[in-house]
Parts: sequence; C-alpha cells; structure tokens
Amino acid sequence: MYISKLSIRNFRNFSNASLDFNKGVNTIIGENGSGKTNLFHAIRIMIDESMPRITKLFETDFNRSIGEWKGHWIIIQLEFQELDSSEEAQSIAMHKIGAADDFDSTKGTYSLYFRPRIDFRRSLFELSEDEDKTDDELEKILTGISLNDYETVFAGRGNIDFSIDDNYLKYVGDFESITFPDPDEEKTDVYGVKMYGISIPNEFACTFAKALRDVESDLRSYRDNPLLNLLRDNEKNISVAKKAEIEGQVEVLNNNISGLDEVKGVSTGITQTIKEAVGETYAPNVNIKSELPSDMEKLLQSLKLWVGDPDEEGHEGRLWELSLGGANLIYLSLKLLEFEKVKKENKIANFILIEEPEAHIHTHIQKTLFQKLDKQKTQVFISTHSTHISSVSAISSMNILGRGKQKAEIYNPSKNLDGGDIVKLERYLDTNRTNLLFAKGVILVEGDAEHILIPELVKKVLGVSLDELGISIINIGSTGFENVAQLFHEERVQRNCSILTDNDLSIVELPDSLIGDSDYEKSCRQSEISGKARKQKLDAYCKGNKYLRPFYAKHTFEVDFLLANNSFEIIATVNKAYKQVADKKRIKKLIEDKDVAISGKEVLRLAEKFGKGWFAIMVSENIDNITIIPKYILKAISFACPSFNTNTLFSIAKYRLKKLETRHFDGDDTDYKKLLSELISFDNQIEAIEFYKKQLPEDVLTKLIHLAYA
Repeated sequence: MYISKLSIRNFRNFSNASLDFNKGVNTIIGENGSGKTNLFHAIRIMIDESMPRITKLFETDFNRSIGEWKGHWIIIQLEFQELDSSEEAQSIAMHKIGAADDFDSTKGTYSLYFRPRIDFRRSLFELSEDEDKTDDELEKILTGISLNDYETVFAGRGNIDFSIDDNYLKYVGDFESITFPDPDEEKTDVYGVKMYGISIPNEFACTFAKALRDVESDLRSYRDNPLLNLLRDNEKNISVAKKAEIEGQVEVLNNNISGLDEVKGVSTGITQTIKEAVGETYAPNVNIKSELPSDMEKLLQSLKLWVGDPDEEGHEGRLWELSLGGANLIYLSLKLLEFEKVKKENKIANFILIEEPEAHIHTHIQKTLFQKLDKQKTQVFISTHSTHISSVSAISSMNILGRGKQKAEIYNPSKNLDGGDIVKLERYLDTNRTNLLFAKGVILVEGDAEHILIPELVKKVLGVSLDELGISIINIGSTGFENVAQLFHEERVQRNCSILTDNDLSIVELPDSLIGDSDYEKSCRQSEISGKARKQKLDAYCKGNKYLRPFYAKHTFEVDFLLANNSFEIIATVNKAYKQVADKKRIKKLIEDKDVAISGKEVLRLAEKFGKGWFAIMVSENIDNITIIPKYILKAISFACPSFNTNTLFSIAKYRLKKLETRHFDGDDTDYKKLLSELISFDNQIEAIEFYKKQLPEDVLTKLIHLAYA
C-alpha cells in the first residue's frame, strides 16, 4: 500500500495542487518559501499518529488567492494504491472506477474536509435556489460565519479530486454565480463515507524528521527524543529480575548519598537556622535525600549519547562537541532506526518523511544518505533545495514546487515522457545542471564560451547576476537541446527556456556554384548548410510550445559579439595576450576592419588559438558597463525572465548611472551624475524607471524593459 496522489485545495500556499507519487523514494524539490513544509504538514495531518486527531485550522490556513475565506473549504485528499484486504485498508477502498457496481478494492481515498457546518451550507443552498438571489444576500450569510462554525470531517472512499476547479465549483460551491449543492443529498461517491470507529493514522507507521532541528534540544526532549523512544521499546524486554536488581542498587546508592556526613551536616544546619528564625513551633523539618530515579524508564532517560570524530580514534565527547553536520547525521540515523523499530508487521503502511536532510550535512553524505533510503515496503518522502540530492534522484519520482503569486506552482518533470527520455534526462542532470529545476527561467547554450561570457556580460553591464534574476544558464555540450528542452512544457515544468545557438551563416560571400570553392569556403558553406538544417529542426521543435524559444547568432557567438561593437574588448584581450608590438598592431587592424570576412575570420582564429573557453575567460576580464550585449542574447535573457520586479529594475538603473558617470562612450556628454540625483529623488520607483527610459531611450536597460513587456 502506498500513496499514489496528494490533492490539496485552499490550504496555506496551495490553491489547487495535485502531486503524483510512486512507491519507494519520492523527492519534493523547491526554493525557500515554495511550500515544502506546508506540503509535509498536510501529509502528516492525514497519516501521522503523533499529530493531534482534532485538527484545528485557522484563518491563516486558508490560501490567500481565494480572497475572503468564509464559506470556502480546505480539502486534503490522499489516494492509495495496492490496498490489502484488511478491514482498515478496505475502509478507504472501494474506489469507484465505472458503473455503479464496478469497484476496484485495491485503490482508495482518504480525505479531510474543513468546511462550514450543515446549517450554513443549507442557507447557501437555499439562497442559490432563489431566483432573485443577490450578492448582498450572499455576503450577509458569509459575514455570519466564523471559525467556530466550521467542522473537520475525515472520510474514505471518495471519488472526486477537488483540486480540479470544475469539481470544486460543482460540489463545494460557485461563489461568483451563487450556486451551491444541497448538503442534505448524501453523495458518498463524491465526498466519501465519514470515518467512524477507525483512526487511519493509527494503522500507519510514520516517522517525521524535521528540518532546522535543534538536535541537542530534541535529544533532551521527553516526547520527541528518538533515542528515548528506542530505549523505551527495549525497556519492555529487560527481565523483571534485572529491573529489580538495578532498581535496588539505585535505592542503596540514594541511601548512601543521603547518609554522607557532609549532606547530613548541611541538612542539620538548615534546620537549626530555620528554628532560630521562627521558633520550634513553626519551623518545618528539613532533610536532604538523594533522588536518583529508580524507575527503569526514568533511568533510561539519563542515558546520553557520547560521540567521537572518525578522524580522532579513541576520543569521545558530548554531542554538542560535534559539528552541526555530525549531530544532524546522528539525529537522522536515530530517526531511521526508530522507524525500523516502530514499524510493525500489523501496520497497513509505512512512511518516512524527511525534511531538508541537507541541513548542515556535507555534500557527499547528502548523496550517500539519499541513495541508502530506498527501504522495502516503505514509502519515503524527502523535501530538499539541495542540487546534490536532486542530482541523484529520479525525475520520475520527483515533484517540483515553485513560488507563484499567492499560491504554489506544482510541476512533474517526467509527465508523459517515455522511459528512454527519462533515462537520458536522469543521466544528464548532475549536480551542476539540476539547478535548472529550481530556476525561474533557463538559458540553454551549447558551448563553453557562452556559458562563461554571458553571466559576466549580465553582471558587469547590468550590475545583477543571472542568479539574482532567477535564471540558470546550462551548457548542454554535445547532449542536444531537445533532450533537455523537453522538460519545459505545459505538462511538465512551466518555466520559460531560451535556447541560444549559432545560425552559422558564412562570414565570407559564397558563390552560387560549389565548383572552385577553396578549403575555407568549403568549410564555411558546410557550416552554413548545417546551421540552416539545425535552425529548421529547432524552430519546428519549439513551435507551439510557449515555454520554449530559440535565439540565434547570425554567424557564431564570437563573431556576433564582435559585430555588436565590442572590438575594444577583443583588442584589450589581444594586448594582454601578445608581447610583440607588431602582432598587436596587425591583429588590431584586422579586428577593426569593417568587412566581417576579415574581422570575423580573425576573431575566430583567436578563439581557436587559445581555445574557445579560455578565450572567453580572457575576454571577460575586459568587459565593463559599456560593453554591448548582442541583441539576440538580450532577447534570450528577456524571454527567460519575462517579468522583472520593480526593485530589480530600479537597482539596475542606479548601477548603470553610477558606472556611466565615470565610464561612457567617447563623445557622450550626458550628465549622468545629474540623472542619478534625479532618479533617486523619486518617491515612486515605477515613475523613476519611466524617467530613466525617457532620458536614455537607447540604453541597454531601456531595451531590456521594452523586450520584457513587449
């Protein structure tokens, strides 16, 4: 038995979420604030025996996107598969799959409804039946509802996924059209059957290891201490004779300590002082006694972990002497061992939930820990924002959470991909590349030069990093764009992905006839033919997919960078790389030639000579705020990050003006200091940005804004 699906409606930052799970290990990845903790809390409400059975929810538990919460429902639903024949499992089974008498007893659902009590739901239904119903009458009913008028109901065997909007509108209510269902119609096939007499969480073995844990504090806790839970379980196995012997020894020890002359002396002194102060009549009798616990369970509580560093054999110390990583590793190990001990054969399902295991744990341990977690007959859920863990996880068992406006966005990166494509992706997504799963936008490139130079262009020209813009740039190398780009799709990861590649148009004019081509012309012609074929294929692949868009250099990255009026950066690179003045002059003349057949050929020769990646590093050292970002790259950045927040744009504007004060094009007499002063004088940042665009219509920031909001 395992959880195959989780649906959430209106709970915290989940408006209408649906996540699919597999047997074994399931990974939930996402940036901070994307809802990983809220998702785990929703699951634990349903399956964790340690959670309060009377689930009390509050106004703040309603998703903000619904506006006024009154009258709305919070719904959490679990779908199970491979149910056994036990009474407990079958209480949630009989999942309808067809005609009235057609059921599948191996599937089931278990739901929580936090909803207004039936008298309010009746009032809403009666209003919806009134032909003269008005919004004011609806508002009057809703205003009278408080949290005290809500009930929490657990039900099994329901057959409707309420994360689907049409189902919610039909079976909960449409507040816009004032249409509500009759609560007195018992639709057990929709809402399920209320659970009476069986507590489903009691039938599960569930262990939860929280993130950001205070290990030392948890190991002192009476309730949450995994070490104590393990010892409690073993305490039952200690023989009666052994218990009596140990408890008797503690009694003797207590008497010996209490009988020490030093202890008796203090006791006598206290008694004498009190009598002298208040007299014999009112003075209480005082004695000092040792109270080491003699009860076996309390004795076990006194046991503490002593630990040693693997690099210091023979030394042991207290837990707090370890690094945070070491302490967290021990804590996780205890939780896993606790789970193995608690897991019983008579439990109908076993679950482990581990929240952000990467907290303070070394990267090698993260990956090893994850790979060791595939427990038989146990379903594991791990939440993470670690690329190390996501790089060794299977995307077929992965859900991605993204931060949307007032609600989480849910993506399943393997949805509707065939097995071969999934295998290719999993092989490709190593630690450096899985950051594309966390990004707000992605740029795919196929060479080291673009991968090195584009981030430097953005940082030095705009004053922000691609990371600050939420963009991941990924070098696909020889993998092929399609193998990675298939992730970005309406059915999978709904994030914009720009594909940057070369069109490879020849930099020399080619005659119509191939006869008589020089070796260089043959090479240029072949590159142009390959470039046209690649463009046709890529354009066809991206067509109809709003999350994918290709952008092409007319010739190649190096040539188009030069043609964007960046000869200064190339020449500065040459001046540092070459020692002979004659070489510097010769190359400078070639680079500054207006004929691309000459200048383009020379920049390609330099890239080939030093190696494209290394040449890009050399050029990056000479980029500054007036370097020109080629238009096709600017378009790719704009598409990958379709909306720039106002704070970011204002920050870029200030950076640009500060830099332009001291470094601008020859002949530019703009008073940038004055512009900066005027810009920061605006109380409204939007007005400040409009001012910037008006004053500098040809500036790179203005062009970027126009591209983003075109």
